[in-house]
Amino acid sequence: MPKKPIQKLRNIGIIAHIDAGKTTTTERFLYYSGESYRIGEVHDGQAIMDFRDDEKERGITISSAATTFYWNDCQINLIDTPGHVDFTAEVERSLRVLDGAIVIFDGVEGVEPQSETVWHQADKYQVPRICYINKMDRIGAHFYATMQEIHDKLGGGAIAIQIPAGQGDTFFGIIDLLDMKLYTYDRESLGKNFGSGPIPGDLKGKALEYRKILLEATADLSDAIAEKYLDGKNIERNEIIEPLRAGTISRKLTPVLCGAALKNIGVQKVLDAVCDFLPSPIDIPIIKGEDPENKKEKVRKPLVDEPFSALLFKIVATSAAELAYLRVYSGHARVGDWVYNPRKRQKERIRRILQMHADKGVQVESMEAGDIVATTSLKWSVTGDTLTDENNRIIYEPIHFPDTVVSVSIEPKTSADKDKLAEILKKLEKEDPTFKQKIDPDTGQLIISGMGELHIDVLKNRMLREFNLDAYFGKPRVSYKETAAGSAEGIGEFSKVIGGQNVFGKVTLGLEYHRGDTKVDVVSRIREVEVPSIYIPDMLDTVANSAEGGGIYGYPVIHIRVTLLEGRFNDPVTATITLNAAANLAFRDALKKAGSRVLEPYMKLEVRTPEEFLGPICKNLNSKRALIEDTKIVKKIAIVKGVVPLSEMFGYSTIVRSISQGRASFNMEPLDYRPVPDNLVQLFHQKI
Repeated sequence: MPKKPIQKLRNIGIIAHIDAGKTTTTERFLYYSGESYRIGEVHDGQAIMDFRDDEKERGITISSAATTFYWNDCQINLIDTPGHVDFTAEVERSLRVLDGAIVIFDGVEGVEPQSETVWHQADKYQVPRICYINKMDRIGAHFYATMQEIHDKLGGGAIAIQIPAGQGDTFFGIIDLLDMKLYTYDRESLGKNFGSGPIPGDLKGKALEYRKILLEATADLSDAIAEKYLDGKNIERNEIIEPLRAGTISRKLTPVLCGAALKNIGVQKVLDAVCDFLPSPIDIPIIKGEDPENKKEKVRKPLVDEPFSALLFKIVATSAAELAYLRVYSGHARVGDWVYNPRKRQKERIRRILQMHADKGVQVESMEAGDIVATTSLKWSVTGDTLTDENNRIIYEPIHFPDTVVSVSIEPKTSADKDKLAEILKKLEKEDPTFKQKIDPDTGQLIISGMGELHIDVLKNRMLREFNLDAYFGKPRVSYKETAAGSAEGIGEFSKVIGGQNVFGKVTLGLEYHRGDTKVDVVSRIREVEVPSIYIPDMLDTVANSAEGGGIYGYPVIHIRVTLLEGRFNDPVTATITLNAAANLAFRDALKKAGSRVLEPYMKLEVRTPEEFLGPICKNLNSKRALIEDTKIVKKIAIVKGVVPLSEMFGYSTIVRSISQGRASFNMEPLDYRPVPDNLVQLFHQKI
């Protein structure tokens, strides 16, 4: 189908807690839009969007997947994201490039921990959204309680534009508050056919109550609606759409819909809402970046005749090929064109352009403002890089990812696998910014790190199965960090004979604890007469890399500010080498003087258990150094919230099942890094 004009384009994502029904809903989108001839189900491993073997086996989404389909004269570019906390980086990079989102909630569970996380991620990137309360056919589903939770926990001006006709085992359709009709769906056609009719008498009162709330909310945004509402005149559906759309795009309110995706009820109405309420690329604020040379702010309009610019937000590496996913913000580029990467200062050739449909790509000849596409064979670029017109350069803010929290050792079984392992790790590290590797300075072991036990397990399986690697893996362990215990000044002197000449560099710097926006804040106060500014960027990078390489205990150093104070060198030819070496030595000297504190990752924890097991659950958590912050009982289910050191939680799934006879569940997500208690610090002193 030909490309739609940009005002008919919708770049959206589906975000939610795990098992809320993201992929199930996406499969219905593809079926009802005609993009797929069948409905793929997650539970039988046939979902189109969960195409990887590990996703089929586990029944969960692990990697975000993109697709394109058409609905109501709109072209919808959709990204289905994972719901498990270990893969939250997939949500982060997707929201960074999307214009709108559908947030799905489980009608039984309500607002779950990861629901809050993805909601706040959408807030961070100012992404307008609509809500879909799913699973209204399940016993225990409660639309109005979930609506209240959205209000209380998330804010965002949630406004129902639908209410359910029945709940749980009495659920049979949806009531649309825009046209005040009941919609029921035909099971024989898998929900493709549906009918409308009058609202049953026993539901009319509730419908009128929520219709009033909807009209009052839109009246606040439209004088025309307000006048008709106050005069008691009838307000038609098409009159409500525009103010509701404006309120959604400005994030003053969030439309809420309902249904049951697995039972094929209400999904088409969600697609209608995507087209009616979520923004096109021209409805969102103009994208801002900076000039890579002078750092001054630059902007790009989402127009085809603007200079080309795009953000590389995802790389997929397989044993056969490498795909780079791009969000094009301005201009256009064709197959064969050259573009420029200002961060790497390298040109890249666009050899292929693919419009993706899960794991399959359709080759197209060009990409233009608003598109989300993939390309192949980029030589220099990685996730977060900007590609731009070489003669009119701009660089966008890169994507920031959380720190890793779990590590394991890895060792190839044979010497022949050593080079193979290095190549595999290089590919995985390029694909996944939350995957790290390093050599343990104490043991010489190769250590890989990720966002959790599941993340590490998925990576291990990929290495063994997808890349056919034979290797030994150690047991998971916590990824500790360090920070400065105090403030200090460090001096580094480097001297060496090179080419028969004695060259030297000397750097003085200050180091202090600082918890800012970046893990390591490095600035320079060195005068130009001492060290010309051309050498400063490399010195700043050297200090940042020194901190990442490990502190006194060998762990990456975070939450510090380093200020370069003085510098000297005697040979311009070798100045970069001598100054960088001296900066590294000065950093080591300052950290040794300031002292180091070991930090461990803490997790935000929520445990749900039948009320009778609350006591044993809390007793066990107290033994794990957990800080219980809140406990409440909802329908005889105890919900325990708190924070806990990750080091205490390995194997907790087995423990909590044992305590509760298999009836309790829990969720964790990274919170922050906190100092290791004094009584445990001695263990780290014994290492050095």
